[in-house]
Amino acid sequence: MKVLLVDAVDFPHGGAHSVHCSLLLKGLRENNIDASLVIPYGRKREAASSNKKKYGHFDGIPYVFVRYSRNISKSLRFLDIYIGAIHSAHLLYRRKKRGKLDAVILGGIVDILRDSPIIAVCYLFRIPIYFWMVEKASLSGDYRGIVGRLNGWSQRITERYLSFFATGMIVISSNLRSHYLKYIPSSKILVSPILVIDNMQIVTGIESVVKVKQQIEQSLNGKRLIVYSGSFGEKDGIYYLIDAFARIMQSFPDTIFVMTGKNANPQFMSEINVYIKRLGLQECIQLPGFVSSYELISYNLLADVLLACRSSSAFANHGFPWKLGEYCMTERPIVATRVSDIESYFTNNHDLFIVEPDQPEAIAEKVISIFNSYDDALLVAKRGKQKALSVFNYVEKAGELGTFIAKNNVAKN
Repeated sequence: MKVLLVDAVDFPHGGAHSVHCSLLLKGLRENNIDASLVIPYGRKREAASSNKKKYGHFDGIPYVFVRYSRNISKSLRFLDIYIGAIHSAHLLYRRKKRGKLDAVILGGIVDILRDSPIIAVCYLFRIPIYFWMVEKASLSGDYRGIVGRLNGWSQRITERYLSFFATGMIVISSNLRSHYLKYIPSSKILVSPILVIDNMQIVTGIESVVKVKQQIEQSLNGKRLIVYSGSFGEKDGIYYLIDAFARIMQSFPDTIFVMTGKNANPQFMSEINVYIKRLGLQECIQLPGFVSSYELISYNLLADVLLACRSSSAFANHGFPWKLGEYCMTERPIVATRVSDIESYFTNNHDLFIVEPDQPEAIAEKVISIFNSYDDALLVAKRGKQKALSVFNYVEKAGELGTFIAKNNVAKN
């Protein structure tokens, strides 16, 4: 079976999204499925940026940059993106005509208008297409201004009518599954939250990781480290995390809080910085922004506690924290909030530390209890890794996806 994943991901080192795409493709290929990545638009990053050709391989995964731009003005960005979608649609058509395409997975934040060329070609030429939905984007509170409102409107149309074109839907949570059950039968929906791989022994031996890890460790100067990584979106409960840290500092003043990533809106980030200064925490909270993959791995490995504390918003409850899988592989204690399907996979104080969302005092109390009984917390973290490997193993979950695609392809034909 020949499958193309079409996703505008910053491959290969573009954060959790990129990692998840890599694991999905690796898993499919290890299940004897000829799977490749098509990047319809975006920018070439890190390892791929050194390759002047559009085609390449990374970690055994074939990929193609259909259209990539280094510097493009905001006013021309949508046009650039749409041209990339048209070129991608043409690529799919050519592959289908040559008998080299059995199914398409369209991932990322799918948009029925922006991705219309790809969707139309699959529909007109009977190419089975599976939409990989990782959030209910219309629920996001981050849509601001005219462009934001237009994006929100487009997402509402997408979530209502996308299933009409779908051979199947791959969704990240049971709440998303419930949404699409209104329009298509359960046999056409697969819940696939996160994927994990136990490669920490290999990762920790990479020379660049060793070097960066040593540098960060020296800068900590023996202080405790709490780490959060994410998009700083409405779902991420950033202010709750800062308030929780203020409480933690009262008991453990020798603690540093590193929050990697950022919100695309500069005003939002400015407001966060003002809030941190107002609490007098500017010396112990670091906001490095987006960091390299080596830095991110190093921060996670050095963390005394990792936070995956999403808010109780409808948006968060329709998603699932991809970072949780990466966190679990470090065997470091993790505090997560009781949102979405977390408790369908993990048990509080057994393989994960789970607290109520939107309650900074609950987060702080849990972190303080972890610091006070750290050896016990490490045992919980070790069980968390084993649980993640048993329920999110990338080879097994990709195999389930391959079976799902094969069955629905037969049903369509």
